[in-house]
Amino acid sequence: MTDLHDLVNQVAGQRGLGGVGVAVVRRGQPPLFACEGLADGASGRPIAPATVFRIASITKTMTAIGILQLRDEGRLDLDDPVNDYLQGLRIETAGEAAVTFRHLLTHTAGLGEMPKVLHFFRRGSWGAGEPGSAPLDLPTLYGGTLHTEVPAGTKWAYANHGFVVLGKLIEDVSGRTLPEYMDDRLFSPLGMASTAYGRTEPIGAQLARGHHWLFGRFRTVRDYDLTLLGAGAVLSSLSDMATYAGWLLDGGSHVLAPSTLAEMTRPQFSLAPGLPAIGLAFSLGRCGEHAVFGHDGNMVDFASVVLVAPDAGVGVVVLTNTATVLGANQLAAAALRHELAVPDPVASLTASAVLDPPQRWARRVGSYAPAPGFLTNVRSWQMLGGEVQVVVRRRRLVLRAALSPVRTLRRGAILTRTDPADPSRYAFVHDGQVVPVVFGDAPATRKRRVIIGRPVNAVLYRRSAVRSTRFLLRMLGACALALLAVRLRRCRPVR
Repeated sequence: MTDLHDLVNQVAGQRGLGGVGVAVVRRGQPPLFACEGLADGASGRPIAPATVFRIASITKTMTAIGILQLRDEGRLDLDDPVNDYLQGLRIETAGEAAVTFRHLLTHTAGLGEMPKVLHFFRRGSWGAGEPGSAPLDLPTLYGGTLHTEVPAGTKWAYANHGFVVLGKLIEDVSGRTLPEYMDDRLFSPLGMASTAYGRTEPIGAQLARGHHWLFGRFRTVRDYDLTLLGAGAVLSSLSDMATYAGWLLDGGSHVLAPSTLAEMTRPQFSLAPGLPAIGLAFSLGRCGEHAVFGHDGNMVDFASVVLVAPDAGVGVVVLTNTATVLGANQLAAAALRHELAVPDPVASLTASAVLDPPQRWARRVGSYAPAPGFLTNVRSWQMLGGEVQVVVRRRRLVLRAALSPVRTLRRGAILTRTDPADPSRYAFVHDGQVVPVVFGDAPATRKRRVIIGRPVNAVLYRRSAVRSTRFLLRMLGACALALLAVRLRRCRPVR
């Protein structure tokens, strides 16, 4: 069997990770660590269990724990409108339903990638400030009001600013700053001494330097601190995150009621039945026959993943100081499969492929695009270029996104049917991951749609060929050629 260190080296080498730390936690046993690479290339400091990383969006699970603690104390209800608790700030919804705590915890509040389009061009809206910067004042940032783009509860869209607001709600309900509250109610009780929202002197001394690939070179990212706390600002060591994973395995004992953690890790929302769901902040899925929950995080220079399989009593933490879209996720999934002796899902997909009669393809073929909403569709544009086409190529059904930055989708991903009892379920392979795809009709409108699961997480609806990006690009190309021909004809010398 492959040793954990060999596995870490193999995946880190394939993904170009400069430094990586992995912790494997088994219930009732000390964690096993595998650390490779450098925390700081300039000094030659190696990655170690004490090395501190930016854990990015894993912070959201901690923010959610703070909210649930307050709920358990009777100080709020998850289905209460958050405007009843916010001070100096309101969320105005595009529909009649008010935004609730549950909406924010499940990314269904109707908020987009940014509060407004102009915020894309403001560094503060991304939460990056100079080292030592104070947290941003949210009423000032949002101008006193945060507007949803679509009605609450009608659309799933990953929303960092929703969890920023949840962090403020912890402050407004508890009367304490978020760092004070979380240190007193989570970090200190668990003995996570190297975990905080800002760099103390000991944490700063152990903080890894972040890196990314730019123009073919491995470059150090300029140092910064995060000023939007609730969504992704926590700094933590590999050792502390192993403690956190172990605590999750134990059911949240002595800090959170076990029934509450069970509630947080039950499905609250799913893009389609049978697809991986989301709980209260936690992402839910499976590793073989084992139920798994956790979260990942990605920044310009760090990536992180925590995965927990409670029925098997196993958890995995991966932290890296290298910007990577899927590298940390692949390593975490590989390490968990290694511990659970679960086969590679790509090989399993090939082995269990189901016959897909061509007679069904006519209902699948066409162009699909997301529902209206620029801010709530930003991630669909990032992954898919705003549209996909389902076509038949070499007697295979293929999903293609011509404008996607993802090479697999630009070239066309072969769809493999996965369920002999359900002809609507398919999957394709991207970068070592199996991505589920479900065709069907929208419940209310009966409009044809395709749902693409993680890591894309997009719902797209079929539209006419003349409205497709592919058709419009062809028309623009034809017009450009026609104009060029006319111009050349006019420039031809008269004899």
